[in-house]
Parts: sequence; C-alpha cells; structure tokens
Amino acid sequence: MSLQVVEWSSFLEDYPPEFRSAMTIGVFDGVHLGHQALIERIVQRGPNPTVLTFRENPKKALSRIKGAKTSDSYKGDLYSLKQKTEVFDGLGVKFLVLIDFSEEFSKLKGREFLDLLGEKGRMAFLAIGNNFRCGFAQDTDAVFARQINEKKGIPTELIPPVYFRGAGGGVGEPVSSSFIRKAVIAGNLKLASELLGRNFSLDLSDLKPEYIESGFVYDLCSVERIAPATGQYSVLMFSDSKADGFANGKAGQANVEDGKIILPMEAESLKFVTD
Repeated sequence: MSLQVVEWSSFLEDYPPEFRSAMTIGVFDGVHLGHQALIERIVQRGPNPTVLTFRENPKKALSRIKGAKTSDSYKGDLYSLKQKTEVFDGLGVKFLVLIDFSEEFSKLKGREFLDLLGEKGRMAFLAIGNNFRCGFAQDTDAVFARQINEKKGIPTELIPPVYFRGAGGGVGEPVSSSFIRKAVIAGNLKLASELLGRNFSLDLSDLKPEYIESGFVYDLCSVERIAPATGQYSVLMFSDSKADGFANGKAGQANVEDGKIILPMEAESLKFVTD
C-alpha cells in the first residue's frame, strides 16, 4: 500500500515547511461516485493528494459526546475505516489524515479549521462539494470556505454533485451516503452498488462471530454498521485463509436478520453479488 495514514496532530506538526498538498475533506462513508469525483480532482491536480477524514462518523461521535440522538438519515456506517482506506489507496490518494472528532475539535470554528490547514497543514489546493460545511454548528459553507482560502491565495474548487438518473432518466437524485444507506436497508443492493461504483461489501474483520447450528453469526449492530433488509443474498466470502479458491472469494448464501449476518463459514469480509 502506497498510501500513508497520518494522525491529525502529526500532520500539523511533523511535515517539513516545503511540503504542500492538494486536499479534500469529508466523512466519505462508502467512498461513492460523488466522493470519487472529489478524489479524482485532487489526484489530477496535486501535489500530494490528501484526504482528511474522521476516525469515526462525527454524527456518532456527537451522540456520545452530547448524549444526543443521531440524525434520522444516519442508521450506521456503510464502510469501516479499513474499507475506506483500501479504496482511497486504490484511487491514488497519497496521504490519509485521520481526525478524532473530540469535544474540543467539535468547537473549532470553520475559519479556524481552514486556517490550520493553510498554515500548519500546508494546503496548496482544496476540492470540496457544493454542500460542504464545516466548523462549530456548521458555521462555514462551501462558498465561504472558498472565499477564506482564496484571500490567502489557495485555489479552491467546488465540485458539483454526481447525479444518479437510473432507468427512468430525468434529472435524478444526487449520489449521497444517506441515499445508499436507504437502498441497503431496503435490500436494493443493485442500486447501492451502482451508487458506490462497486459491489456493496461488508468488513467483518473486527467482529467475532457466534457459532450456531446454522452457521456463524456476525452482529453488525454491535459496531453500528448497517446491514441489508432481512432476507437471503448471494455473496462471495473472503478470508485470510490460504485455502484454495479464497483469493477470489467463495460463493455462498448469506442470511440477514435484524442486523445480523449468518454465514456458512467464517469470513473476514463479504461481497454481495448483484449481477
């Protein structure tokens, strides 16, 4: 893996003064087609394409910090950090900066955050979506962020959303993580895969399965990761096992019930087959 994973504090303090980077910022849950447009731009533009993201979803972190309920649009994560890291690496990102969304960080104003990126993070270019917001109480939108940066001579591009038109054509709906979550929860994994630009998959490597007579049970709710609707799905199962055939996955059926995946064998991850 050529991608370097860096902690937020190290990124601000440990890089040489001459270091510069093209950045994009976000949660990037699923690293879907809209996210890929942002990443494609910083890879194309350079130098040192850098993604800033969070160790865990800020909505989840805020619910823990403040005891508040998470948004109705957030039902859990599509991807684990491991999955996102692998996708970033495959897209040509050179640096992944991980931010712990602490109470202290949550109070940082948008201008203060951008000042840190410009002065200590050595930001040379920023690509963000039109709906970007950052800072305490989301006080800074995309247009204001561009104004702040361009006063300092830092080019900032607002990348338009990617629209999914589907079979019916028309204007369509912008691709978003919440759109994909709804599709997964409804069991429409073909739609979810089209919005992601790859087959929907689940990371199971951080879960210890429970063995029952019918197979191995993985409780996705325990790690706040979403699962498809109750039903049976065709999947490819992957493992670190050196057994023949595992490199390309082993075909099988996954049963899903109330946020739990039941597999006929132990697996590190699985990919849903939608073709």
